[in-house]
Amino acid sequence: MIIMLPIVAVIWYQLCQWRGISCGYDVPTLPRILFDLIAAIICEEIFFYYSHRLFHHPYIYKRVHKKHHEWTAPIGLVAVYAHPIEHVLCNIIPVFSGSLIFGSHLLSVWLWLFVAMWGTTIHHSGYHFPLLLSSEFHDFHHLKFNYCFGLLGVLDYLHGTDVLFRKSKASKRHKTLFGITPLSKSIPDEKQ
Repeated sequence: MIIMLPIVAVIWYQLCQWRGISCGYDVPTLPRILFDLIAAIICEEIFFYYSHRLFHHPYIYKRVHKKHHEWTAPIGLVAVYAHPIEHVLCNIIPVFSGSLIFGSHLLSVWLWLFVAMWGTTIHHSGYHFPLLLSSEFHDFHHLKFNYCFGLLGVLDYLHGTDVLFRKSKASKRHKTLFGITPLSKSIPDEKQ
């Protein structure tokens, strides 16, 4: 990250200049910020799903992506524990793609980066916090490897790469908690 972050920052700045993305005081409207966030979410889902699935090809997996899958039960820092090529193609490009394609203002980009980094950390945390996203979907991916490639699960559903997950107990737990009772208690693995 110490090496990659400055390089990515310089490249991102050059792309913003080329694309004409505003970094000035002209704050975008709330509808524009919402549009930018929705566009970024959709673009990340598309770019991440297909690049991540490509990195599970046996040839690429054993040379590049296997490093990330050394953790079968991930923690937050595992989100960036990846080969540099994977980090660029699966993490950086999908996150920034929507902002670049749609010419988002820097404020929208910062908001999106906060949401994306928060979500990625939660997905890799192994915890299921009240009122936050569930980590069950991505935990299942680290457990079974060839299922649940995406972030939202939309493309996994369309391509059938979530079939095993939908049949699992983890699928029943994959929801937002609105209480403090852990889902492992309300939906236990085995009947007691």
